[in-house]
Amino acid sequence: MTTTPVGARRGFDADWHDAPGHWSERLGRVGLAAYGVVHLLLAWVAVSIVVVGGTSPLDQRGAVAVVAHGGIVGRALLGLAAACLVVFAVWQVRAGAIGFRWVEGRGLRWRKRIGAFAKALGVGGVAYLAVCVIVVPRRDGSDLQVVAGEAFALPGGRVLVAVAAVIVLITAVSTAVTGIRATFLGDLVPEKLTPRVRLLARWLGAVGNLTRAVTFAVVGVLALDAVVDDAPDEVGGIDLALRTLADHTLGTTALAIAGVGFAAYGLYCLVDAYARHP
Repeated sequence: MTTTPVGARRGFDADWHDAPGHWSERLGRVGLAAYGVVHLLLAWVAVSIVVVGGTSPLDQRGAVAVVAHGGIVGRALLGLAAACLVVFAVWQVRAGAIGFRWVEGRGLRWRKRIGAFAKALGVGGVAYLAVCVIVVPRRDGSDLQVVAGEAFALPGGRVLVAVAAVIVLITAVSTAVTGIRATFLGDLVPEKLTPRVRLLARWLGAVGNLTRAVTFAVVGVLALDAVVDDAPDEVGGIDLALRTLADHTLGTTALAIAGVGFAAYGLYCLVDAYARHP
């Protein structure tokens, strides 16, 4: 890999802010850092399953549940994280609508805007899970399987699930390209990073995004298989995707590799929270 990101950016201009305001930017950065911590916890869950076994949910809900186990303090932290995640999601919705004016090239700018909407959905989903864990600490079954079962019961529901699966697969391809071409570096203010930290951010972001791309791809394929088999129980999220990879590839080694990848993405999010263009 080279250290030059694809898609050169214009010089930093304080007048081109994507964040809705000063305080929303600060809270949003906290939310982005919390998003990174969730991925670090997800990595910890994956590695712990490899080392000691267990049946903990290997997904974002399982990761935030680790924090909830801290009692009142843990739930308070989850509540704060959820609020900051929502603020960051609003920041990304605004960026998706009118932002990234500091990016050179109309095509790259629109791709980043679409990516901002996707990130808003991602962090918004984690905020929702955090609230659910606070309100209902223990729940059996997969939320996705419940939604899929309801969708399959609707006229044309299988088509909707198939469309959702295709969108997930497109997201997987886009995430892979982002990781390979390191376009995520264009979101960072260069003046805030030393050359070594920038190089580290490139590797962390590349490994993390490629790990997420593989996971998204497996989720999409499983959903398409569920449509073909007319079996909503076959629809699953990160947990089912990683366990399927473990069953069909390198066994628990695949979980360890995934853990490293999610840890890399979590650390990148911490750098992103610090140096992201406001």
